[in-house]
Order: sequence, then C-alpha cells, then structure tokens
Amino acid sequence: MKIASLSPEQAPPISLPLRFFAVAPLFLVLAALLLVTSGGNPFAELRSPAQVAVTHHITLGFMAMVMLGAIQQLLPVVIGSTMPATRWVAWFTFLPLIAGALSLSAGFLLGRPELLNLSWGLLGLTFLVFIAASLASLARAEAKNATKIAIMLAIFSLAGAVTFGVLLAAGYANGLALPYARLATAHISLALGGWVLLLVIGVSYQVVPMFQLTPNYPKWMTAWLAPAIFAALLLNLVLLLPEAAPRWTAFVAEAIFWLLAVGFAAVTLRLQSQRRRRIPDAPLSFFRLGMVSLLVAALLSLAALAFPDAGDLLRTLSALAFLLGFALSLIQGMLYKIVPFLVWFHLFRGGVKTGVPNMKEIILEPWMWRHLWLHGSTLAAALLAVWWNAAVWLAALGLLLQGVLLSYGIFTGIAVYRRTLRKIEQTSTGGSP
Repeated sequence: MKIASLSPEQAPPISLPLRFFAVAPLFLVLAALLLVTSGGNPFAELRSPAQVAVTHHITLGFMAMVMLGAIQQLLPVVIGSTMPATRWVAWFTFLPLIAGALSLSAGFLLGRPELLNLSWGLLGLTFLVFIAASLASLARAEAKNATKIAIMLAIFSLAGAVTFGVLLAAGYANGLALPYARLATAHISLALGGWVLLLVIGVSYQVVPMFQLTPNYPKWMTAWLAPAIFAALLLNLVLLLPEAAPRWTAFVAEAIFWLLAVGFAAVTLRLQSQRRRRIPDAPLSFFRLGMVSLLVAALLSLAALAFPDAGDLLRTLSALAFLLGFALSLIQGMLYKIVPFLVWFHLFRGGVKTGVPNMKEIILEPWMWRHLWLHGSTLAAALLAVWWNAAVWLAALGLLLQGVLLSYGIFTGIAVYRRTLRKIEQTSTGGSP
C-alpha cells in the first residue's frame, strides 16, 4: 500500500482515535495492581476471579480500546468509507467500554452480581453500536480487497464473541443453567482466534509493506487465509455442540486453525527478512516478537492436542504466549507507528507543509527500545509465573511500567502535535512582516 492511496479527506479528527489510545495503557496499570492485590497466583489458577478480572482488563480495557479507536480511523482512510454519525459512535463506544470493562472485572473480583449485570449491558451497548457502524461502513465501501474482507470477518467474530460473553456474564450474575465451559471456549475462540487474529491479519496486509518496507503478502495468502481461518473457527464452534462429532474431528479442526496461524506468522517473518531498509527498528522488533510468540502459541496448542495429559499446562502457556506475546506485542508496536503517523498525517491533512516533524522525531526510538526489552522481560516473567509464584510480582511490575512507558509515548505524540500547531499558528499570524 502506498501512502498516496490513502483517503485523507475521509479521516475523522485526530482526537477521536487518540482518546482511545490515551486511556488504554491505564488498564495495563490496573491489571498490574490487580495481580499483586488479589492474592494467589492468577497465572496458575485457571478461571479464578482474579484471573478473569486481569484478563479482561488486558483484553477489553487495553486491547479492545486500542482496536476500536484504530478501526474508526482505519475504515475511512484505508477502506475509504466513513462511519455513520462518527462522533456519536466514538462516544457511545468509548465511555461505555471504560465503564463496562471496569464493572465486569470488579463484578468477578468482588463477586457482585449487580456489577456483572451492569457490565453486560454497557458492553453490549458498546459493541452493538460499534459493530453496526462498522458493518454499515464496510457495506457501502467501494473497495474490494483482502483487508476489507479480513476486517469484516473479524467483526463477525467479534459479534459472536460478544454474544457468548454477554450470556456468560448474565448467567454468572443470575445463576442461569448454562453450559459455561462450552460457552467460555466459544467466547475465547472467537475473541482471540477470530476478532484479534483476523484483525491483525487484515491490518498487516497494509501496514507491514507500508511501514516496514517489505514486499507485499502473496496473493494466494491474501485471497484465502482470512476466510480459511474464519471457516476453521466456525467448524470448531459446531463441534462444541454436545455429541456433535467424534473427538478426532475437533482435533483436526483445531489443528487446521493453528497451522493456518503458523503459515501467517512464517510468511510475515519471511517478508520482514526481505525489507528494503536494514536499519534496526523498534516497532518492527515488537512485530517480530509477536510473530515468534504466535508460532510458540501454535506449537504449544498443537502439543496439547498430542499430549492431553499435559493439556491444561500447555494450553495455559499457549494462552499467555498468544495474549501477552502475540497480541500485546503487535498492538504496542503498532501504536508506536500509528501515533507518529497520525500526528504527521493530520498536520499535512490540515494543509501544513513546513515545520512538520519527521515521524522519527515524534516518539524517540530509544524510548521504544527500552519498552521492547521491558515487554520481553514481562512476557518471560508471566510464563515463569505458571510454576514460580514470585514471578507474579515481576510480571505485575513489568505490566505497570509498560503502561507508564506507553502512556508517556502517546502523550508525547499528542504534545508534539499541539506544540507544532501552536508554533505554526504563531508564525502565520505574527511572525511574518
């Protein structure tokens, strides 16, 4: 993708995505505080209240906050179709998402049914508004490319994940007789395997060649990968039904999903090895760490299928590698590219031609490298915490510092944007003779 192919006239105000990006790191700080105050070891205690609360601070509070903000910028600029009622959609996703994520985590942690009931109402509103606006935007977009298809399938997956999540929250709050284990599996599968992975794939088709200066993804991959992953997820869902199929069919369906994920990670790493610029780049290294983590998550899950006696341990490690290693690495690395790009892009969009800082000058590279090393250490501590309780403190400290570092980087970008605009306005009004 070339920058010239973007649609700058369609872009929403820069304040729209930046408000999502600015709030998101605070949820990493909250997740860190929960890890050290909830007692026990959330990394080793599957489905404990603390583990559920920490997970949703990361997935809803941080990841979804960033992803919803990014898509509201991405659809108009890359796909070429604005969202209906842009400002209303932004506020009706931003505020309910914050309140819903906080009330859901608090409801699980404190065992308060009223908070769980509040949370599913708020989060249902958030995602109903977002999904409806996104699908309306995609439906009227003239573009017919792999990114549009992958984003649409990601949003369909999000709709399913939200549906199952609302059922789970309402069920826990009101004591409903539901198949909780199957619903939880479906919820996690669609949220991480569908919404997160498919969105990353769709965005990667654009940002990897543009920002990382690599060759384009192969046409066979862009044509078939996202639909194949979505089909594998649907097959997995069908096989979750009671006595729907023999055990070996579920084994095959899950193996297909992970092998497709391996293919995406391997091709991305190969393209990155062919990039035109060989200068070390911190956001690119975040991306590479994410792809390696996706390979590790896939191998661990495939090993869990082959060795069911160690399945719980292997799946826990796979989930950590996917969530903290793959998703968190890519989102943070992309933020370090997206925020400087937005600052540069919106200054040029506003007609500014001189005095605009280079993208490398907006968030300094040494800051990103420090964050990368901290993130790698946090990931290692989280994996160790499955066996070693003391590592929980190291993982919590790492998450807290990452939230602080990322906040500083994002607010630095905002400050550069405001400072540059102010300087340009002063020059144009009082600096000329």
